[in-house]
Amino acid sequence: MSHQGFSDEDDIIKLDAINDAFKCEKSGHIMEAILLYEEGIYKLNQLASSDPNKQQFYVKQLRMFESRSKQLRDQVKTHLHGSKLIDHIVIERDARGRSYQRLFGLYLNDNVREAHLNEPHLSEQHQFKNLVNFFEVLVKNCRYLKYIRVTTRPDQVLPKNQLHMLQQIRADLATGNIHMNFQLDETLHDRKIVLSSGVVIKIGRGLHYFEPTEHLHALGLCDYDFRKCLATEVDVWQCRAFAKAPRDSHDYKPPPKDVEEGAYSSD
Repeated sequence: MSHQGFSDEDDIIKLDAINDAFKCEKSGHIMEAILLYEEGIYKLNQLASSDPNKQQFYVKQLRMFESRSKQLRDQVKTHLHGSKLIDHIVIERDARGRSYQRLFGLYLNDNVREAHLNEPHLSEQHQFKNLVNFFEVLVKNCRYLKYIRVTTRPDQVLPKNQLHMLQQIRADLATGNIHMNFQLDETLHDRKIVLSSGVVIKIGRGLHYFEPTEHLHALGLCDYDFRKCLATEVDVWQCRAFAKAPRDSHDYKPPPKDVEEGAYSSD
């Protein structure tokens, strides 16, 4: 798919979502491309409504991007339709040893280039701590991770604080060359993690299945294996990968030791 012919249309060029979607699709990051196309389509609809003189041009572009977005989404749906349940985990109340790493670290590997997280509840401080802990596990295990997409409900009480926290996390991930986008959806209910490798993880309580530590200096503050859990169940599904396979292992050049072990350290 090419977007030649847009050079004379400043409004199209300024649509970062469309340009980013094109780049994502070209590089094989299909899941992120779909959402970026949809964001661009929404903005194009706004432009078409605000400028009748260019409406015909915008409508033409809309049809093209809508068609491409649908093709990619149908591709993903086809993959999901053929998914199989590969693991079912029951977590009992007060159980320990159920950190994100222990629970599904097995599925976080070099085949993961994109990760989409649907987590309805991201407003309280402990919920953001859980999110950061999950991202630490994700980034540490997935060497080729490039895109993260977080979808959550908007915070009705402190919306500015929620936005600030998400922007802070996004900025920190960017220092490791990982692009994080987030979107707010008032209707979001399902909790799941979708990996570009074709693994879909559904947790009954989402990321927040841990009981709070009893005090500030209790074990479990940093290592979640020491934390007690709330009762929940986890289903892991596998389907065909959504993205292109990463480079062969012999093409991978590991970073210097100090970067590999402390890419996010200020020391």
